Amino acid sequence: MLKITILDSASELRFRLEGKLSGPWVSELRQCWETASSTTDGRGTVADLREVDFVDPEGQQLLFDMHRAGVRLQAATPYIRTLIDEACRARACATVEETRSTSDAVVRSQTSRPNSSSV
Repeated sequence: MLKITILDSASELRFRLEGKLSGPWVSELRQCWETASSTTDGRGTVADLREVDFVDPEGQQLLFDMHRAGVRLQAATPYIRTLIDEACRARACATVEETRSTSDAVVRSQTSRPNSSSV
């Protein structure tokens, strides 16, 4: 089960996810993202994975697709941080970095912050 909450503000479109990103919930999130992203008009998009406790391979692929499209991924748990970091390194798309002010992590492109440390 996955709870998807869409928070649409003047500065960003945020998908707050809670639960397991797997099975039929992957296509549900993809559909929500594709539909909502048509209205972003240059605003940033964030996938907040801080409350996600499992991601299956199809869910991982969706996250990589979202990241390649410019969606910023946020993670808090070591499991999700590692999952995103390892998979993105294997595809050479990004690293997961810890945000110094909180226990959250965000995915940034490797070229955007070459001197930062990866989690």
